[in-house]
Amino acid sequence: MRLTTNTEQARSFDVSGEDRGWHTALYYFAEHIRSLSRGRVNHKVLYSYLGTNGHYINHDNPTIRKRTAAVLSRLVHSRRYVEDFRASYERNPQVFDDAARLLSADLCNGPDCTVGDLVIYFCGPLWTDVQRGLEHEREDGRVELRLDRIANEMNSLFVWCEQQPAVRSEDMLVVLASSYFHLMTFGHLDERFVCELADETPLTIPDGKGNDPDRAVRREGCACLVKYACDEPDTLSNWWTVASDRPFSIGRYTDCDVIETNPCVSRRHCRIVGEGGRWLLEDQDSVHGSRVLREGRVVYDSVRDGVEPFELVFGDHLVLAGASSYWFGALLAGDRHARR
Repeated sequence: MRLTTNTEQARSFDVSGEDRGWHTALYYFAEHIRSLSRGRVNHKVLYSYLGTNGHYINHDNPTIRKRTAAVLSRLVHSRRYVEDFRASYERNPQVFDDAARLLSADLCNGPDCTVGDLVIYFCGPLWTDVQRGLEHEREDGRVELRLDRIANEMNSLFVWCEQQPAVRSEDMLVVLASSYFHLMTFGHLDERFVCELADETPLTIPDGKGNDPDRAVRREGCACLVKYACDEPDTLSNWWTVASDRPFSIGRYTDCDVIETNPCVSRRHCRIVGEGGRWLLEDQDSVHGSRVLREGRVVYDSVRDGVEPFELVFGDHLVLAGASSYWFGALLAGDRHARR
């Protein structure tokens, strides 16, 4: 079954392909949800799940209810919703998860579609319009939005959803809804999902020699950078020795030590520098940023934390522009094993 909302139907008659007016990501999201729920979950109800004025929607005074509806309608059409959602998140970090569960229950109670259909819709038509709304907000001055990085993160989330068994459809719908709320509010996925989408750190790099890594000695002044194939997480794509006597660079320029082909990665994206027994990651003012994941959480994000050098430890997971992933480990003398 393919779900078609009124929003899609209206656009099908717009042969010019241009937007009629300026709309936020939340506006597009709310319109799709209203159509999917056949009006049960309109923008006022959706805002009540998350916003600061939601408790006035069911007020006993009809005048207050009417004024509240008008205010919320204007908020959905402006970027002011971001401030309200951030304030709600500061008061209760679980607000997006709670709202996602309420929204999922409302949508699943409808007779028009199955949970699996909703998951497919959230990964397709809904994302197309929310992405369009984020582009509008970026053009309007919301400069913290890194659109290519956002697209990479969401595409990774959609691939993850496709790999889950059908019995987890309800859980996936909650994850998707919560991800949308977090994305529209902060411009990136929740750190929990970023970490969940990352592969586990490999303990060793297979070299085919049968060497025992437990008997090897760590090589001083050297580290190892490992990249695995995107479509086959268990397949080694490449690896490089990182020496402390000179900076090790990653980017699209041909003079970089690691030449990236992903267009989202900057020409000189970042470099790893050995200094006094420490290893530092230096983001080179990249457009879409560099992240470091450690023990299941994001410990550094150049977009959020700035481009000051960040100290790496063996076992860190480096994510560039939300797309290219590397593992940083120790290089052991005598073979090609990297250890955490």
